[in-house]
Amino acid sequence: MSSKEYIKAGLQKLLKLYPQFTFFYQFDEIANLHMVQVEPKNEFESNKAYQNDEADLTFDFDNLFFPESIVFVSENSLIRVDSPEFILENYTSFVMDDVLLNYNYVGIKDVEYLSGENNYALAA
Repeated sequence: MSSKEYIKAGLQKLLKLYPQFTFFYQFDEIANLHMVQVEPKNEFESNKAYQNDEADLTFDFDNLFFPESIVFVSENSLIRVDSPEFILENYTSFVMDDVLLNYNYVGIKDVEYLSGENNYALAA
C-alpha cells in the first residue's frame, strides 16, 4: 500500500466516525509532505475525540512511511491545501480534475435577470 492509499483509507475511517468533517488532501513532492485540510475549523479545533484519532493516524503514518510526513491543518493555517488531489466528504470522494472539467456555468450571461431593477440591492 502506498502512502497516499494509506492516508485515503485512514481519512475514510475518520469520516465514518466523524461525518461532519470534510478532508482536502494534497501532496507536496518538494517537502515530501502530505497535507490534509480539515473543515469545519471550529469542530477541528474543539473535538477532542477526533484529535486523538488524528494523532493516532499521524503517529502510525510517521512510523510506516518515514521520511514522508503528514500534517493536518485548518483553513487559516500557514500551510495550505490550494490544489487538492481529492476531497472526502460525507462518505463521498471527489477527484478534483473530474469536478473542474465537468462544472458548467448556466444562465450567468443574463446579468439584468440576476440583479433585477435595483442593481444596488445586494451591496447593502
